[in-house]
Amino acid sequence: MVIQGVGTDAVRHLLGRAPTGPVAPAVARLQRELVEAGLLWPQAPQESERTAETDLRLAPPRPRLGTELTALSARAGASASELLSARRHATVVIHGAGRVGPQLASVLAAAGVGRVHVVDMSPVRLHQCAPGGLMPSDEGLPFSQAAGAAIHRQAPEVDCLPLPFGERPDLTVLALDGPIDGERRDALHARECAHLLVRLASDAGAVGPLVLPGLTSCLRCADLHRLDRDPAWNALAVQLALPHRANVVSEVALATMIGALAAMQTLEFLDGGRPATIEGALEMQLPDWRIRRRSWPVHPDCDCMCDPSS
Repeated sequence: MVIQGVGTDAVRHLLGRAPTGPVAPAVARLQRELVEAGLLWPQAPQESERTAETDLRLAPPRPRLGTELTALSARAGASASELLSARRHATVVIHGAGRVGPQLASVLAAAGVGRVHVVDMSPVRLHQCAPGGLMPSDEGLPFSQAAGAAIHRQAPEVDCLPLPFGERPDLTVLALDGPIDGERRDALHARECAHLLVRLASDAGAVGPLVLPGLTSCLRCADLHRLDRDPAWNALAVQLALPHRANVVSEVALATMIGALAAMQTLEFLDGGRPATIEGALEMQLPDWRIRRRSWPVHPDCDCMCDPSS
């Protein structure tokens, strides 16, 4: 946007700084219009006017988030600043020691998510390194510690510490190499934790389903649908759950693509939207470049729609 014919005092007023002289009412009106359009961040209120609510909505963003605010404004309009502020108070916990987890964590932190914690204390291996995630120099460090360093390279102010006992994250991401065991799945459902599954193989990757316990289909629903299609699925799932003798590796470009797709679905959920991974999964199979959606509706033999607290 180019604004012509304004003096220094008007520019200082538009930027939220104290002008040295009187400002025309038209300039003040222009400032309000720019704020409502999402092109300027709202000016912080005076100390006597501050409340917890205004701190959440009007606190100035980190300078690096200026481009994120501009991009959000293109599709969210005047509510872009509120979305970005809400992200700063969101928490995402990521389980898994693959390439995708640290990449996903770094993207979420760069997009303004205030707390991102990666859960895994195994030592870093070279095959887990990727641009935007872990580095070769991290080899041997605890995975969670190295992932925290990757996050802070993108967003130094982001909190990487575990949540206090009893607190529940806004979203749990399961970026594990193998199938999800029943105990973990049941625990997430019992705590009513929203969770997103992210899978990566040597030549394929998938994001989803995103499970909202008691409201959408669950991971067991997907397994039951697979069993309907293949009676031998249970035996295959047991084999897949066994520890891998070799490292699960994938092409770095595919891992980056799946990580970015998972970040987009996560941010859509945190921003209050309805991600495509609710009761479905977004899949990519090389060498095909297309992303396909597979539907995973509620299975009639699954009890996931029962009250999790009962």
